[in-house]
Amino acid sequence: MTRAASRAEPGAGHPFLEFLNTVGDDGKSRGEDSFADAQELREVLVASGIDMPADISARQLDAMLRLREAAYAVFSALAAGRDPGREEHLFLDTELRRVIGESELRITREGLITAPGPGATPLDRLVLSMDDLMRSDQFTRLRECRRCTHLFLDQGRGVGRRWCSMARCGNRAKAEKFRARHRDAA
Repeated sequence: MTRAASRAEPGAGHPFLEFLNTVGDDGKSRGEDSFADAQELREVLVASGIDMPADISARQLDAMLRLREAAYAVFSALAAGRDPGREEHLFLDTELRRVIGESELRITREGLITAPGPGATPLDRLVLSMDDLMRSDQFTRLRECRRCTHLFLDQGRGVGRRWCSMARCGNRAKAEKFRARHRDAA
């Protein structure tokens, strides 16, 4: 399960990135989920700020994971300064158009709010969260951890973050570099 960020450890910076980071890889594989079942994923999403229904079916979970991997492919490419793949880009474009067309638009003091329409699925709620992230002025600060596939918004000044967190990847990367230096010196 994705560990909650403490004050000393900055998180991903947006609920949708917390969703994209629901993988337990130790490297760049994205080979396994960091949650045991749909209910545990739901708890992670609700804790990150994405409203979810009480139950998520196996079919809905499959759709959510397809979105996760397509969005990861696009966002990872953008974080690296590359053009995203055509297939993933078209998938996200199609989902955004569908969900926004079925959403409720509300005009408030804060501006235009796009809210899930009646009967919105868990996938619809995630797509709206993705839309919120992409429209954010923080989206240009999107980065990918140098050690794993976790994405985050770099809120720092100066050189910037290199790892999703020091506890998860930074300390390991520094220890590996230290061992390699001493191995080469020997």
